[in-house]
Amino acid sequence: MEKSFRGVFLIIILVILLIVFVVILSTGKINFKKIYEPSIALSKVLPRFRLIDVEKLSGTNDKNKNGSIDAVDILKGAKKQLDIKAKNIFIEGSAQSNYYKDGDPPEEWALNTDIIARSFKEAGFDLRILINTDIKNNIAKYPLKAIWNQNLADIDIDYRRIQNMEVFFKRNAGSLNIRIDPANEENLDTWVPGDVVLFDMDEDGYTDNIGIISDLTARNGIPKVIYNYIDPGYTTEANILTSKIITGHYRYP
Repeated sequence: MEKSFRGVFLIIILVILLIVFVVILSTGKINFKKIYEPSIALSKVLPRFRLIDVEKLSGTNDKNKNGSIDAVDILKGAKKQLDIKAKNIFIEGSAQSNYYKDGDPPEEWALNTDIIARSFKEAGFDLRILINTDIKNNIAKYPLKAIWNQNLADIDIDYRRIQNMEVFFKRNAGSLNIRIDPANEENLDTWVPGDVVLFDMDEDGYTDNIGIISDLTARNGIPKVIYNYIDPGYTTEANILTSKIITGHYRYP
């Protein structure tokens, strides 16, 4: 009888404790969310994924009539260069020539401008011919004489020189902002995959690198850039929009 009474008493005590616990929980005295809530907002820790409507932001141009707009094709061409991972012609110890008949070097070698030309060819734009034609018609606009002491255009090298490519895009492409703000969604939306961006990598006041805006972003939502430069020495995709000096941002055509 005594054991039975003890069992009932224990059950009553447990029920009372359960009721007290429920009451305290309902009044907010205990908040498990506060215990497990991270000290830093997840939005600052986890990658920020932005869905970019490339077709909406880049127009409807389709140069090669393949059913895919130019920006998408240019990006596709740039992605192919990432797979090839061409070595930069100017890397230390390279004896690779910088001049080739018909322009483009072997696919395993490249300058930063070669990556642009190869990417644009995917969309149906031959920058070798386009830049050569623009130079012939506007030779005074280009620095051929000032830098290389040239009096005539050279179709096999002129388009591969970044100074000429920079002038071409300034003259023939849509010029866009060079400011980037990861906290401003409207600003980020102006950096569209397939856009061309130029840099002053060594901060000497002159443009020395050029790349293609990628569809991949860094953790803070800033798009990465596909380019080829002496550092790291091959075609790569990296987050450099906020760490390097931007000298131009263009969308072609």
